[in-house]
Amino acid sequence: MMETDAKKKGLLRVSEIARAAGVSVPTIHYYIREGLVSPSTKTAPNMAYYDPQCVEDIRLVKELQQKGFLPLSVIKMILKAERRGQDPGHLVEMRTFMDHIFHPVGTGAQSRDLSLTELAAASGLPESSLQTLRTLGLLMPVATEQGERYDDIDLRIAGIVKELVGFGLAPEDLSVYSQYIDAIRNEVTAIHDWIHDVHGTDKVPVAKLASTLNSLKACLAIKINRQAVVEFHE
Repeated sequence: MMETDAKKKGLLRVSEIARAAGVSVPTIHYYIREGLVSPSTKTAPNMAYYDPQCVEDIRLVKELQQKGFLPLSVIKMILKAERRGQDPGHLVEMRTFMDHIFHPVGTGAQSRDLSLTELAAASGLPESSLQTLRTLGLLMPVATEQGERYDDIDLRIAGIVKELVGFGLAPEDLSVYSQYIDAIRNEVTAIHDWIHDVHGTDKVPVAKLASTLNSLKACLAIKINRQAVVEFHE
């Protein structure tokens, strides 16, 4: 496609997309590598033209990153749903649910990218204890080019373990929670399959479903604790 043909079709160069969306050209190139933005046509190895809709996509990416604290993989999922013409009500439901899941816990968004050394300093636990929690699966770092990085949930977990250490427990004593983690993973997989394979994501209020399931788990935990107290004292 010649440049004049691209202009006639209303397509834009990457510099024009960047200017309209209020981001840098390198940022757009990064979004392209991550699959968030795709050129409509390439006229040469270093020349491509983009649909004006890319401007709105990039603005949405920025909004979701800044306000929703969402990782790019989740943002990509939301963009795909919008491009498929997903029901607007379900899109709102999806975004609400994702915002709830990924909203910073405890100390806030600034603690989402910590090295092991930074996590130790922030939590007050020695690195050896953190390594134990990592082995047990209680800490779940993400692999990056800078090595394993820990987020706000990891920091919150480390802080709770620090409290438990004050009660006389050791990190090794928490190995029982490895089984709890496996149970949660199995639950998430089962619910995901149930939503997608049986009912379809456009028919299930995901946020309400998650809230209801959390209520169920809370009730079950209380019930089990009641039974355990009675059994221990019989």
